[in-house]
Amino acid sequence: MNLSLKKILKHSNVLFISELDNSFKKIENILNLFFKKIYYTNSLEKANTFYETFFPNVIIIDINLQKDNGINFIKEIRKRNKNLPIIVITDLKETNILLEAIKLNLIDYILKPLDLNKFINALNLCAKQILNNGDILSFIKNSYKYNYIQKTIINNTEEIKLTKNESRLIEVFLANKNKYIKNEDIKRIIWSQKEISDSAFKSLINRLSNKIGKDLISNSFGMGYGIFD
Repeated sequence: MNLSLKKILKHSNVLFISELDNSFKKIENILNLFFKKIYYTNSLEKANTFYETFFPNVIIIDINLQKDNGINFIKEIRKRNKNLPIIVITDLKETNILLEAIKLNLIDYILKPLDLNKFINALNLCAKQILNNGDILSFIKNSYKYNYIQKTIINNTEEIKLTKNESRLIEVFLANKNKYIKNEDIKRIIWSQKEISDSAFKSLINRLSNKIGKDLISNSFGMGYGIFD
């Protein structure tokens, strides 16, 4: 794998959805080598929560889950993001399932037992798609852009470093651009189950505002906060 492409994955998160079968540990070990963070689950309900909370750069899913239909989950993701790199790994060989999966703009459909070279090639294609999608840099407003890989704000030639929560906050705004997000929803996404005071919440908003300009983040009483074009 090209070093620059490997670096893209090393700064990326992957959502891995699978049962704990014979292939699980092998796949997990490979993902640990390539990705910054793995979010694992065997539940599509939890997978959807992970998707909405952590904004994964790649999804790898075994569609043959015991309780859920992985194809339907991918269809729902495609309604929200048509270009997110998705790899299917499965032991299902039925033609009708394969034809249905082909329509979903997948990076690859890999049959078990896992072919290591084919899997690594698929990861390489994921990195290229992240790059081609422009998912590394996202326009915020005016001359400000956000680098998803470095977790920094770029303003012309200036690079502004962000804390972990500041970067997650800007990602929440960019994922919901041009609409307000309620304070409680922002708290839930960033701090999960932790109880956060209003003063701590406002402190985070103010710190980010000071770094990107107070006019970039809009606030409406009762509606919440957001970034608008």
